[in-house]
Amino acid sequence: MIRTILFLFIIISNPLFSQEKHKDMTYSIFPNPANEFINLKIDNNSIDDYNFSIHSLIGNQMDFQQEKISDNEMRFVINSFNSGYYFILIDFKNENRRRIIKFSKN
Repeated sequence: MIRTILFLFIIISNPLFSQEKHKDMTYSIFPNPANEFINLKIDNNSIDDYNFSIHSLIGNQMDFQQEKISDNEMRFVINSFNSGYYFILIDFKNENRRRIIKFSKN
């Protein structure tokens, strides 16, 4: 898992605001880099269709609070994280699929 995350870190760029489109999932993550929280907006699906976890660059699962903002937007509180790069793992509840999104904490 650590090799996969490191590989993804090398491939994925670090824009201030990223928007990606996968087959049936369009998402936005902001602000990036973040200080206290990070918002994830999934445009074409309900946020309830997914499970979320956050991992450090070396693969450790982080403890965090999450708050549902709307049917398609979630806020993750990351103010207790150290500065660095992290990954949000988005697991589809009804399918055996996962998306990984990189973000930076100041």
